[in-house]
Amino acid sequence: MNEPGTYYEVLMAAYFSGEATPDEVMRLSAWLTGDPANIDVFEAYRQVWLLTAKDAIDEVIDVEAEWENLSARMEPESLKTFGKTKKANKGKLLQFTWSWKAAAIAIVLVVAASLLFYLNSDPALVRVAALDNNLEQVLPDGSVITLNRGSEISYPEKFGDDTREVKLKGEAYFNVTKNTKRPFIVSGGDARIKVMGTSFNVNTGSDGRNISVVLTSGKVALYYKGSESEEHLLNPGEKAEMNSEKKSIITVSNPDPNYMAWKTGIIVFENAGLKEIVATLSKVYNTEIRLPDKQPVDCSLTATFEKQPLSQVLNVIGETLGLSIRQQNGVVIFEGSGCN
Repeated sequence: MNEPGTYYEVLMAAYFSGEATPDEVMRLSAWLTGDPANIDVFEAYRQVWLLTAKDAIDEVIDVEAEWENLSARMEPESLKTFGKTKKANKGKLLQFTWSWKAAAIAIVLVVAASLLFYLNSDPALVRVAALDNNLEQVLPDGSVITLNRGSEISYPEKFGDDTREVKLKGEAYFNVTKNTKRPFIVSGGDARIKVMGTSFNVNTGSDGRNISVVLTSGKVALYYKGSESEEHLLNPGEKAEMNSEKKSIITVSNPDPNYMAWKTGIIVFENAGLKEIVATLSKVYNTEIRLPDKQPVDCSLTATFEKQPLSQVLNVIGETLGLSIRQQNGVVIFEGSGCN
C-alpha cells in the first residue's frame, strides 16, 4: 500500500469536508485510478472520517488522544504513522472550523458532507467523472473510454471471468479491447449494449430514458435488462435510438457527421442550415447559442473547423452568413437578417 504524500492528504481532507474544487476532485480522481493501492488508503481515511464526524462536531477534542484511539482501531500501520506525524497542535482544539485547511491540520475531519466519487460500499468499484473537460480513461482490460464533460462511468477494479460491465451516465466514446470469451456490456438505466471488441459512441442523455448509440466499427447488440433474447444488432455507420420507457429500439443510418466532434474537435458542415449549425456548436462547445428572432431564409454553410476556439468559429460564420454575433451572460446570440 502506498502512503499518501502531504499533497494528497490535503486533497482528501478538502474532499471529505466538501470544500474541494472541481480541479482538486479531478486530481484526486487521477491519483486514485493510478494505483489500486491508493484506493485502499483512501478507504482507510474515509473510515476515520466516518468514525469521527458523528462525535466530533462542536465538541472539545484532544487531537492527540483522539488519534491514539483511532489508530488503535484502524489498519494499516501507515495510517497510525500518518496520525502521529500530524500532531502539530498537542493541546486541545477548542472548536473545529468548516474550512478544509483546519480539517487538514487537525486531521480529524468533523464536517458531515456528501462524498462525491469513489465512496461506495464496495471499495473495488471505481467511479470516474469528467467535470469541465473531456477525460480519457483506460480500463483494467485495456479498453479506452473518452468521457464527454459532465459524464460519469463506473466499473469494477477487476472485471469478472464472464463479462466486463460498466455503467454510464452521460456521453462517452468506447474503444473496446476484443475478448470473445468476455463480452463488454455498457449499462445505461435498463438499456444494455453488448460488444466483443469495437468502437462506438453512447449518449444516455440527462435522464437515461433516451439513449443513442452510433457504431463506428465492429458490431454491437442492443437489448433491455431481462430481455437479452430480443436483442437488436447494429452495424457500422448506423445509429440506434433506445427509449427505456417504451422499451423500443429504432435503428437508422447515422445522419449526423459531427456526432464525434465533441471528442475530435473537428466540425464539418455540408450545406448545413442555421438550426443544425447552432445545435452542433452548442453541443461541441457546451455553450448556449440562440438564433435570431426572425430566422434568415436560404441560410446554409459549407465549412470545416478543426480544433478552433469558439470565437474564431463564430467570426467565420458571422462573416460568411452576414450575421452579427454578440455574447450576453455567457449566451451567444446571432442577430441580423443575413443569408439572403
